[in-house]
Amino acid sequence: MNIMEKVKHLYKTGSWRTWTLLACFSLVLWTACSKKDVELPDDGGEKEPEELTLPDTLKIMSYNILEGMKNDKANNYNKFVEWVRSYNPDVLALQEVNGFNQKALEKLALRYGHKYVITNLKSTDNYPVALTSKYPIDARRRVTLHVSHGAIFARLKDTDLNIVVTHFWPQAYWYKVGDNLGNDYRLQEANVILDSTIRKFPNEQDWVFMGDFNSISRKDYDPTVTGNSYAALDEIEKAGYMDAIHHLHGYKSNGTAVYDFQYPGRRIDFIFGTPSVLKRVTKAMPIYDDFTKVYSDHPPMLFHLIL
Repeated sequence: MNIMEKVKHLYKTGSWRTWTLLACFSLVLWTACSKKDVELPDDGGEKEPEELTLPDTLKIMSYNILEGMKNDKANNYNKFVEWVRSYNPDVLALQEVNGFNQKALEKLALRYGHKYVITNLKSTDNYPVALTSKYPIDARRRVTLHVSHGAIFARLKDTDLNIVVTHFWPQAYWYKVGDNLGNDYRLQEANVILDSTIRKFPNEQDWVFMGDFNSISRKDYDPTVTGNSYAALDEIEKAGYMDAIHHLHGYKSNGTAVYDFQYPGRRIDFIFGTPSVLKRVTKAMPIYDDFTKVYSDHPPMLFHLIL
């Protein structure tokens, strides 16, 4: 029985409502079938996101933004966005990303041209680290156990470059005020992160390790001028790293230092690289300008790397 015969049958049996619905269905079906060659508009459907080509030289920056860039929050972070855009980093490693979840940081990062974001939120910590990038970055690991503010371990897509960002414990104590175990905790953090990254993958050569280490380097300071310990950064250098600024510009302990680090009173922010990375570094410097003097108590660290 074809559709028209079914309609006649329903009409004869007196099922008027059913007949009406079926008639409407028949009309819709006839209309759809009569339009076999409907053309979609040019922008119909989702388009694949445009893939950017990696640059010849990658600009990487590390910055402790002081409790979620709190000094620019009332201004909707407009000064911060303007400042980041002025330096135009390809990868930005952030510490103290307070108050930002994944969505909020994605929204902010898009304003300065970064559409790839990795966060590392911990329920027991209000000072997370994060990575944002112009180019795809693949998260390999988020380190959260036995460390204070954690670490992110990622790789720049289509390269062998491993990127690690961290923020070590800032206090002189560990368990309780007065125990003077802060240096021991920072050494523990260094070992936990090294064990989860460069030591775990010894055959991988290209590594960048950066952030706020709340530790000093023996290359910058004589032991008599600080009560801090060199242990954490000694451990990092023993694993095969060297600070990019030291590599390019020398350091105080051998009388060749170029940069006089201005604040927060001692240098505790670093961008470390392995030898295969350092030989391709063309620029490495702290940034001191009118913005950084006001909006954070840490200077950003910047370096350029030939890919």
